[in-house]
Amino acid sequence: MSDAAALIPAQGSDYAAALATPPVDNLRRLGGEMFNWTDRDPRRGPSLPRGALLCHLIGGLAAPGRAVLVAGPIADDLVTLLVDGGATVTWLLRSLVDAEESARAHPQVTVLAGAAVKLDPAETFDLVVAVDGVDRLNSSEGEQMDAGQLVDRLAEAVRADGVLLLMHDNRLGVHHTVRLEPGSREAQDAAWYPVDDHDTHRPASREQLTDRLAGAGLAVDVAYAAFPEPGAPTVLIGPGLLGNVSSPLRPRLGTALSQAFALAYRGRPVLSDPRVLVTRALRAGAEETVAPAWLIIARAGDTPAVDPHELLVGDARGTFAYEVSTVTTVLEPLASPIEREGLRRVAEPLAAGADDGYVLEERLLHLCATAGLRQLRVELGQYESWLSGQAVDGALAGPMALADLADVMVAADGPVPLPTRWAPIEPIAYETALVRAFWAFAVQLITSARPHPWPITSSAVELTSTLLGMVGRGVTDDQLRAAVDLHVRLEAAEFELTLAEQDARRLQLLAVTAGTGSVDIPGFRELTEALWRQRYEASHLLAMMEWTEQIIQSRDNTLSKLDLEIQFYRRRFAGKALIAGRHAYRLAARDGKKAIKRLLRR
Repeated sequence: MSDAAALIPAQGSDYAAALATPPVDNLRRLGGEMFNWTDRDPRRGPSLPRGALLCHLIGGLAAPGRAVLVAGPIADDLVTLLVDGGATVTWLLRSLVDAEESARAHPQVTVLAGAAVKLDPAETFDLVVAVDGVDRLNSSEGEQMDAGQLVDRLAEAVRADGVLLLMHDNRLGVHHTVRLEPGSREAQDAAWYPVDDHDTHRPASREQLTDRLAGAGLAVDVAYAAFPEPGAPTVLIGPGLLGNVSSPLRPRLGTALSQAFALAYRGRPVLSDPRVLVTRALRAGAEETVAPAWLIIARAGDTPAVDPHELLVGDARGTFAYEVSTVTTVLEPLASPIEREGLRRVAEPLAAGADDGYVLEERLLHLCATAGLRQLRVELGQYESWLSGQAVDGALAGPMALADLADVMVAADGPVPLPTRWAPIEPIAYETALVRAFWAFAVQLITSARPHPWPITSSAVELTSTLLGMVGRGVTDDQLRAAVDLHVRLEAAEFELTLAEQDARRLQLLAVTAGTGSVDIPGFRELTEALWRQRYEASHLLAMMEWTEQIIQSRDNTLSKLDLEIQFYRRRFAGKALIAGRHAYRLAARDGKKAIKRLLRR
């Protein structure tokens, strides 16, 4: 069955079962509700908003006795968080099926089934939560409101001294730019009408959104740029850091965004690796422009509702969230310890303060591109010396045992670790950790088509040996396999891979050679580049074969001519005399040397 056919119900609605279902007391039907429909099917629309950062922000705004309106689909644990905090929660859903299920699952919540246009204007709330945006507040069963009108309607629902928490999708965001989903408009019909890029009423930038809210009577306390996806933000960039290229937090921001996109887009086909576009935007101070969404906290009163943060990082699933500033502060701890594959999830990032410096991996990529071998040797040697200084009895413990070169920042006093997600339960051999860091960098050079001083035909194993040789170290097959096994364990802990998936992944990583595409995010541009490299290597080999054949043929022709000349002279009297004379000369020269030696001995 095709994906499109899977969206069509296999059988009609069971009206008898629907009539036999007992009524739900906490469900109110406003009008415009969609009957045979659900917003919880990931094949039909975006996933439900979730994540540790949303939990932290919503939990900080909720308070006992406050009236809260949740507008649109949202993960159940966020609603439970509000209820457990003592808030009086009202939940607006356009799907009647979802509304009935939610009313049964949350008996303390008043669930409204219908479109946003049917909300009572006289009913206001202390907190309005719309982290799913405004795109799924319209219903196909009633009047359609444009995005600007929906924003105004949410602002009207905020009472005096109330707060609005709104996630607004950015149509210019990197997630739309790199999306590669043919037929998504037909396969995902959550938005019943096609998105009109020429809609002049939809706020298209953060400034337009804040101006729209200001026109509705709200003052914006903070506007975060949300990455990597609107539905599961794991990095929030505050106004103090947005566009500030001179901030000492920029190196940490780049690492956090790279990790976030690597986790969110793993195995997802895209037009191009989003990390490349985001890295360029960071250098230009344009991360706000390419942000997938803006998370707005606005208030109707005079007192600020929240204190803004510069950089927030959290899990897409779970509760762990922390703030990065001059120090790293844990905002929400892990709900419970997580241990997988002999690794333990880091509960408290032990990174140093945000000193001036640069990320080691970015520096090495620049040196490889400019063939700065001397400085490259210095940087690698400094890292190797620092890492060896952290080892105890030839073993490394803690997060630095699994840190890549992208997880190390070089400050004025030397390298310092950046926050990582996992640490080994038992110490890791120093050689294994060092080889893995160099091997991971070699894989990145090859699979991302990065320029480097070595031949394009180098494999990851050969490139790892070259890099280790620059710091005076070699590598054996056993050490390399141990490093790859450690990397596979790390991915298995992060993505919960099965044994079969781990074996396949191990074989894939060991086979990385020139022409291998990206091993984490399959980008069309990167795959095209890999195909070109494969063709280049094949044409290079063909050219070498042709050149070799020409040289062999040329030398064969020369030898044939010499052989003909020799045979010609040997068959004639002059040639035989010449050969005899040459032989006699050699004998005379030999006898003369012997006579001279005898005279010298006397």
